[in-house]
Amino acid sequence: MPPRKPAIAAVFCVYNEEEYLDYAVRAVLPAVDAVILCLGLAPYTAYGQADGAAFPPDGTEAVVDALAAEFPGAIHVIKRQWSSQLEHREAGLARCLELGMDYYFLVDGDEVYREDHLATIRRTIRERPEVGTFIIKCHTFWRSFRYRILPDTLTWRPRRLFKITRHRRLLGLRLPHALRFTGINDLNSLGPVHEFHPKDAVFYHFSYARSPARMREKLLTFPHAQEILSGWYERVWLRWPVDRRMTNIHPTDPPKFPEAVAHDLSDLPEIMRRHPYYGQEIIDDRAVQRV
Repeated sequence: MPPRKPAIAAVFCVYNEEEYLDYAVRAVLPAVDAVILCLGLAPYTAYGQADGAAFPPDGTEAVVDALAAEFPGAIHVIKRQWSSQLEHREAGLARCLELGMDYYFLVDGDEVYREDHLATIRRTIRERPEVGTFIIKCHTFWRSFRYRILPDTLTWRPRRLFKITRHRRLLGLRLPHALRFTGINDLNSLGPVHEFHPKDAVFYHFSYARSPARMREKLLTFPHAQEILSGWYERVWLRWPVDRRMTNIHPTDPPKFPEAVAHDLSDLPEIMRRHPYYGQEIIDDRAVQRV
């Protein structure tokens, strides 16, 4: 009898991701066995605060509900307010364990995959069952789909796929393994780490492909809000369109993004060609109304 095909759950931990979430979920859905959408009802920065109106949600909940209705049984939804990104990730892990999944595939609401890359990822999982953690690098888009920080210039090595190891062996004994997140992007899965070469598999990261208004909101609500460098929004984000050779542009650790370079669109996931931002040279606030 052939070995059982490993079950993979794509886990999304999201808040205010209406711009890209539908595309991200539809891209990955055919390649996984379940999608778990953990929808935050407020950003982490609002936890414990009485005035929830200061952090209004966008249309993400409507996107989540529509996807769940369209794909019943394949999409699982959790709605709650979490105090931290780590706690948010753990909720997805708990549901993976309940569903009997073999792999936790961490996908953010603005990360989109290509079909051929997903096929490579699934094949590699079958061929390398001993691997506990898979690193998948990314193209990070900047101010539009036409500019990006290339994966070979990024120091970031995102851990994105984890084997759900429930037991470990010690002195020949089979003992329970306390599976948990040890960081916001790292599970203590047992086994070696495998890094995909970017020519074989990457994801397309649209977190910085936003309008000025959307980026201002992101800076107030995302998990690293307290780490943003003073004046970065005005000095870098708003000025970049007139100084596109600008270097060291990351909002918390400038050298992490050495430079955004112009790049053709031929390698984009097919689904992104339907996105309203696709034709924008630089995304502006007017484009947001079309999403």
